[in-house]
Amino acid sequence: MDLFIDPTQPRAITRSLYDQIRAAIASGRISAGEQMPPSRQLAQELGVARQTIATVYGRLTAEGHVIGRGAAGTFVAPTADAHRPARADRTRSSALAPRPGLPETADPEFQPTGLDLRSGTPDLALFPHVAWRRAVLAAAHQPPSGYGAYAGLPELRRTLARLASRTRGVVADPDQIVVTAGAQSAIDLTIRLLTVPGDTVAVEEPGYLPVRRLIESLDRRVALVPVDADGMQPEHVPARARLIYTTPSHQSPTGATLTIARRRALLSYADRHHQAIIEDDYDSEYRHTDRPLEPLHLLDTTGRAVYVATFSKTLAPSLRLGYAVFPVELARHAAALRAASDVQPPELLQRAIHHLITTGDLDRHLRRSRKIYAKRHELVADWVARMSTAGHLTPCATDHAGLHLTVRLHNITEEELAARLEPHGIRLGSYRDTWAKTPDHDGAVIGFGNADSSDLEAALSRVEHALASPPPRPRVRP
Repeated sequence: MDLFIDPTQPRAITRSLYDQIRAAIASGRISAGEQMPPSRQLAQELGVARQTIATVYGRLTAEGHVIGRGAAGTFVAPTADAHRPARADRTRSSALAPRPGLPETADPEFQPTGLDLRSGTPDLALFPHVAWRRAVLAAAHQPPSGYGAYAGLPELRRTLARLASRTRGVVADPDQIVVTAGAQSAIDLTIRLLTVPGDTVAVEEPGYLPVRRLIESLDRRVALVPVDADGMQPEHVPARARLIYTTPSHQSPTGATLTIARRRALLSYADRHHQAIIEDDYDSEYRHTDRPLEPLHLLDTTGRAVYVATFSKTLAPSLRLGYAVFPVELARHAAALRAASDVQPPELLQRAIHHLITTGDLDRHLRRSRKIYAKRHELVADWVARMSTAGHLTPCATDHAGLHLTVRLHNITEEELAARLEPHGIRLGSYRDTWAKTPDHDGAVIGFGNADSSDLEAALSRVEHALASPPPRPRVRP
């Protein structure tokens, strides 16, 4: 408990201390039953006479806010909690307000009573707990360093450069890598590095909602580029755009893979119009039925592509660790900009990830999780094929990767389907939310990352029943 004294008003000290302690009890900052500091100790800390504290405690005792227990000391009365006003009544209103255009709240967390079939969440039951514990303990053996590793620890950047080259064909020098708090942080850093307020950033439509919100929150303009079964359509990128954001390996949300012809066309277009590209490679570790295409970063010959990767899908979203590979001329500017915001990434986490990669534990985890996710992908893909034959839906694209599949609904709206599944505690990913404009068809995003095969089969059976059920009959007035 912090108490404050105004030295300019020495005669008001007793009243001020009484008011502060009484307010702390009323607000809940001091809990019922909590022991108050001894009067001698508090007097010494505040530099006042002990009699002053005794007078304050005496008044609080007389009014029932605290009780004395002899040599044991003074305690907040047990009834203090019962007399507190509701929290809403105790909050202080503010004259401050956020600037216009910002979202009011983040998306609420959903805790389904049945199964969560939204996209983007890996199965945390597959997390390599034993290997992670070893990695954290190994990282903790080394004392933390001071400021300076603004782009990330040098040893981790060397390891990430080798990892990106080995698994994705991204050829990069460690000095090109900046470690970030997940992919979203890398995208934010790139937008702020390469654009100014008022600039236009081209994004996919439909596309990844958090990035669109990020662009708008930074006072950049959003240009929507249509997506079809072959991914983003480069010919619709406006020439005025300074930056293009795309998910070419597994388009979010449709699952389309940007064809090699379109990849080259997009790079050529960006070069002609002096544009930069963010390549968000958020889940290409999970390719289930075909080989991945060359990343834009590998095809890029003029240094326009910034490659972004994350450990959110391979390990856990809450670890908040990702990285960006910048053109060599931009990397030091990106590190300086990073230093101006949150200085540098947490060192213990970086060392743990470095240990996980260099010991081979990450590779072993990926081999195991790929097999499991591949079976789930096959299960959902077979179900989608059956439902497509029955005329209930159509896949948005041929989807070979990731932790979700997206479909177009035929005879039911997204809202109707959600309402039918809600009593069973099942929630699909929102297709509508991935559109900036009103979509020209209804759809659903079926995530399978956070569900084992048996639960997934049961949930898909419920979805199938909801799709096949006839619509409710309209009421007829007598």
